[in-house]
Amino acid sequence: MVLRKGKGKQAALIVSLVLIMLTIAACGNDTNGKEQPSGNDSATTTRPENDGPLAKYEPAIELTAMKNLYGDERYLPGDDLNNNVWTRAYAEELGIKVNYKWAVAGEGFQQKVTMSIASNDLPDIMTLPAKDYFTLAKAGKLADLTPYFDKYASDTLKSTLNADGGKQMKTAYVDGKLYGIPQTGGSDATADMIWIRQDWLENLNLSVPETLDDVIEIAMAFRNDDPDKNGVKDTFGIGFQKDLNSGTGSYEGFFAAYHAYGKAWVRGEDGKITYGALKPGMKDALAKLREMFAEDLIDVEFGVKDWKKVGEDIAAGKIGLFYGREGLPWMSAKDAIVNNPKAEWISVPIVSSDGKPAKPATNVTMERYFAVRADVQYPEALIKIINLFQDRINNPKTTMDMLSKFGVDPVSGINFAAYAFGGLDPSEDKPNMYFQQINAVIEGKETVDNIHPEAVRYYNTIKNYMDKGMDKGADPLGWNYYKFLGPESSWKIISHYRENNLFERSAWFGLPTKTMSQKGATLDKLQEETFIKILTGSAPVSDYDSFVENWKKLGGNQITEEVNEWYNSTFEN
Repeated sequence: MVLRKGKGKQAALIVSLVLIMLTIAACGNDTNGKEQPSGNDSATTTRPENDGPLAKYEPAIELTAMKNLYGDERYLPGDDLNNNVWTRAYAEELGIKVNYKWAVAGEGFQQKVTMSIASNDLPDIMTLPAKDYFTLAKAGKLADLTPYFDKYASDTLKSTLNADGGKQMKTAYVDGKLYGIPQTGGSDATADMIWIRQDWLENLNLSVPETLDDVIEIAMAFRNDDPDKNGVKDTFGIGFQKDLNSGTGSYEGFFAAYHAYGKAWVRGEDGKITYGALKPGMKDALAKLREMFAEDLIDVEFGVKDWKKVGEDIAAGKIGLFYGREGLPWMSAKDAIVNNPKAEWISVPIVSSDGKPAKPATNVTMERYFAVRADVQYPEALIKIINLFQDRINNPKTTMDMLSKFGVDPVSGINFAAYAFGGLDPSEDKPNMYFQQINAVIEGKETVDNIHPEAVRYYNTIKNYMDKGMDKGADPLGWNYYKFLGPESSWKIISHYRENNLFERSAWFGLPTKTMSQKGATLDKLQEETFIKILTGSAPVSDYDSFVENWKKLGGNQITEEVNEWYNSTFEN
């Protein structure tokens, strides 16, 4: 738990209350002090005779819930959190009346969860941060969904949860029992690629990079040879941010050129998992960055710029080369073409320093689990609610009308899907599938009638953009879609990675281990300070060796052991 300044006593009291209540729960399992099970206001309600994934309760049952808001929700006139297209569908189609006890956005969500646990006032169905999910499951506060999942989970839900081979689903099991449904997230989208201003390449008669030496040559030209032809030396060679985390101005793609990684955990051929920052190539990668900084290819103020600030430099036309993710057409690259419609952005795969294939790191963070309080009479109702989202949004047989009603409203632009409880997307497969389908239609290998309705939306926008001359200034949304899923898009690069087995998927994505919780922050600070000092020349490259030794002594070896134990216990059985 992170404590805010000035709130120490209050936070300590909360922690004490949480421990007391969990102790009581573990002993007596009277989870909310209620004599009768909740989740059913009618004593005559029974499970439907032909019960299944979307069978309706008669009469209806009622469930209380919590919700983690985005903070920018909009509603149609007359609608609100407890009365919208999704809550009405739950009631009308499933016989489940969902009433939200509370809904909070941002940091306040975790605080509210903590208070609900401490006051023993949990709703019937919950969206729980990972740490709280495991704590409550071990304390007997959550319903065991193991007996219900196979019977009630729809085929579409099972497909969604197994899009990554079931790895994220396996993390939901506690002591062999399933207490919740993970809010799955895709890792493909976390892979770095290289983003380049193609118009700058053309201005300087340069080609797209095929090696790391090519990247450095381009960086030198972008810094010194006036790529935007404005007569002023006002462009940086390559954009980097201050943080080692992947994002706009990432280091991970650069490190991968040396087969090392800033934050990923790499599983070797021997089955052992090691920290990517300790790979042999990292020292060479830092030495090369040091050379680039000394040659004025990197902004001298990079150490105070996060990814948002780097994005502002991209939008302002100061950066034309950087490592980043697939979403740039929606972010700073989009702002760049709005500011200058003549700007031409391309994305290309990361490159290697030595001829061996460079593999971009991917990672996924298990942040949320959907769960049911232990005394709810019909715990399978949670699975039915999640099934309904799958049926309306992710079902291969869904329709455009269904997506407009339950997804993004084409008239108001409101994303109704944000109202749903337990919304899950097969992020691992969905954009990949859409890329393949859309481009098959563009190439004449498929008809638009045979692709997913949501892909049709993207296709129509992309096709319209292409047919009308690809004018970014007149149709920036068309450019977004084209660069995201079209013939020259970021997902084309990800498809290249997938087809050639080039992903280095981080082997660890669970909760912080015991030693991570105790010493992780110290080790992260040690790594970031050492790397930045080496990069800027304020420390010798040899300090990397001291970093490795200190990292291991200060808890890194123990963390490595714990990561391997977690992986083996989670996936090897």
